[in-house]
Amino acid sequence: MLADSLTTDQGILDLPLWGNPENRPYQQVDLERGKPSVTQFRVMGKQGKYTRVELIPLTGRTHQLRVHAADVQGLGVKILGYRLYGCNADASRLHLHAREISFQHPQSGENIHLQTVTPF
Repeated sequence: MLADSLTTDQGILDLPLWGNPENRPYQQVDLERGKPSVTQFRVMGKQGKYTRVELIPLTGRTHQLRVHAADVQGLGVKILGYRLYGCNADASRLHLHAREISFQHPQSGENIHLQTVTPF
């Protein structure tokens, strides 16, 4: 759930991310020093002043979804409940949920795929 509304219903965010060693764990968009970071997004619905968005990371950078949502070059809106990137709304929890994850087990090499039904 993102605080504020979006003007675009879907798209791709292609913004390189860089972790400034002087300001850890904060990540930022940096066109010169950043590593490639790509996120696909789609608006799923709106509730009052909030918008529910599906964010699909096509790369796996630290804080990628949070930065791509908050940065003005990205969606320009904050994830509800995440203060590090500027959400000051009164929220009892972080409104960022994983619906599905896939990875290769580091020891067995087995492909693991987990998914759940979101309760909202």
